Amino acid sequence: MLPIQDITMDKLIQAGMVRFFAPLMVGKFAPRYLSGGRNSSITFTTGAVSERPIPNWSAVGSYASGLHGMTRGLALDLKPLRVNLVSPGFVDTELWANTGMSEEQKRKAFEEAEKKMPTGKVPDAGDIAESYLYAMKDRNLTGAVISTNGAICLCEVE
Repeated sequence: MLPIQDITMDKLIQAGMVRFFAPLMVGKFAPRYLSGGRNSSITFTTGAVSERPIPNWSAVGSYASGLHGMTRGLALDLKPLRVNLVSPGFVDTELWANTGMSEEQKRKAFEEAEKKMPTGKVPDAGDIAESYLYAMKDRNLTGAVISTNGAICLCEVE
């Protein structure tokens, strides 16, 4: 999270290192290590902020949205190697421990999200893993975005 008034060029570059620049470098170097052809694939990860903006996330959201275009571009640049993108929403993983939220705050955030989600449940990593497996197995899938976000993008903005 970075309010627009707090953005500096250094903070902007730092925010893009893992979220944008690293995937582009993976696209550059991965073909050297993959067997090639449509049996090989690269699958990147973005987030629901790429499909539904969140206040104070303009910098991160821009990088997340940029991965959509990068994925389509790399699918053409690296053909026949396949390149896809998975876009999860809320996911119950260990990463929540790094947010500074207490377990109680996390539980309340999940309950609020679940009330709004048509699926009614924040998934765990195993649920989301199915999207990555699909992207790897479908040898006809390239340049695609798999949104596995519990339809949170369809929910009303508060």
